[in-house]
Amino acid sequence: MTNALALLSSRSCSCPGVRLFLLPVLGTWACLAAGNAQAQTTKRTKAEVEALIAKEGKSAPAWWDSVQVNYPNSLDLDWPQPPQGPWNAQKNVGQYVWDVINPNPSRWKEGVRFMHFLATKHQKDPKVFRRAVNAMARMYQDLLADWARAAFWWRVTGDNPLGLAQCYWELGSKDMTAKVLNRYPSDNTRYGAVIKLWADMGEFDRALKLAKAKARTMPAAAYLVAGDACRQVGKHSEALGYYEKVLSAQGGSERPDDVKRNKQRAAASVEAIKVFDLLDLKRVPDGTYKSSSLAYAGQLEVAVTVKGHRIAGVKVTKHQEKQFYSALTDTPKQIVAKQGLKGIDAVSGATMTSEAILNATAKALAGAMK
Repeated sequence: MTNALALLSSRSCSCPGVRLFLLPVLGTWACLAAGNAQAQTTKRTKAEVEALIAKEGKSAPAWWDSVQVNYPNSLDLDWPQPPQGPWNAQKNVGQYVWDVINPNPSRWKEGVRFMHFLATKHQKDPKVFRRAVNAMARMYQDLLADWARAAFWWRVTGDNPLGLAQCYWELGSKDMTAKVLNRYPSDNTRYGAVIKLWADMGEFDRALKLAKAKARTMPAAAYLVAGDACRQVGKHSEALGYYEKVLSAQGGSERPDDVKRNKQRAAASVEAIKVFDLLDLKRVPDGTYKSSSLAYAGQLEVAVTVKGHRIAGVKVTKHQEKQFYSALTDTPKQIVAKQGLKGIDAVSGATMTSEAILNATAKALAGAMK
């Protein structure tokens, strides 16, 4: 291991009360990161979660030594904000992450190592240090589903309580998750992150109460997340009602482009839900069928393969997404595992992408029925 991985001499980060440690050299490394598939079934006490976060956060993943720090020599490692000049993914670190790291799963671990390198390099520059640590935490969470290490690094800066809450939930502690969410008497997030997490936890009534309150200022976003919550628990008629409200929503403080996208998403969900109950795999001949639906950045296309009246595979064949890439593989795996479209958990932080895959799959199968 390189010297950059050595313990950072108990240096305090810029967050009061937080002592920062970067990967200490311990010789043998263990990886006990909780996987997305077991997140909803694993239950841990607070003590167990704390122990896991401490153990994993202070150790390197099993893959660490096999991945090298790699980046273009043209990158400005000082990472100025806002970026200087026109968009240039070979110069600006954030744009490099967006254009090169995020869309390429083979480079996700490389991205983590690069952010760790930058955090180490900028230990005495609080702004760049925090930027690198937050980016590393996001990668651990959104790309690698390494919830324990993501939680460890979110705690270092304290900049993303909702991200930390999601990690607690995935690690198996509803109580720790609720303690964070209780700090939010209302949901002022752009896409209803607080509402979504309460719904994930099974607190359906609380989620809908927050959504109704949010609707006073952000009606399209609020009704959309309420519809998603209903859909998640199989209340499709209620979901349709909320999606119809999205389509007629007016006013509020939302960005015009967000309102437009939310209305498009609601329309796509209405179309998909109407065929959910009609789907019958016994009426679908063997073959591969394609369809598309609106994701975050644009249309997303899937190819669904049916063999022997079973879903043999779902593959995203075209998309324009620039983030949330884990949803592109996780959601198809869930559909195949469940042999259907009900009870599929949207990937954390990737509701729009997961939803598009579900909707496109529904349309593909419905169009293939004889």
